[in-house]
Amino acid sequence: MDTSATVAVTPTVGSTARYLRSKNAGPFWITIDAFCLSVEDTRAIAAAFERERDRIALMFSVDPADVLIYCLEDIMVAKVSLPRVPVEGSPDERDMHGGQAYVSLLGIELR
Repeated sequence: MDTSATVAVTPTVGSTARYLRSKNAGPFWITIDAFCLSVEDTRAIAAAFERERDRIALMFSVDPADVLIYCLEDIMVAKVSLPRVPVEGSPDERDMHGGQAYVSLLGIELR
């Protein structure tokens, strides 16, 4: 019996980006940055964000047209900016600084 079977693992945003952060971009917007180690990784992550635009919009309860995606090759950063729902400081808001929003994007696969 061969026990050396190889399992193919699809890279994700979380396993590819060097560092992810999310933060306020004012009280009505949030931005999520994926810092990469190469231009190729930056492009792959930005492409994954584009491909998963509808899913990202659903995760954050916003219209897909309002999800802005940037591929900043010069600084090797892929970025998602989107409206905050709920807005910062509202009674049902749970992350005043937006510091945990990036966690939702960690599992997006790069194909």
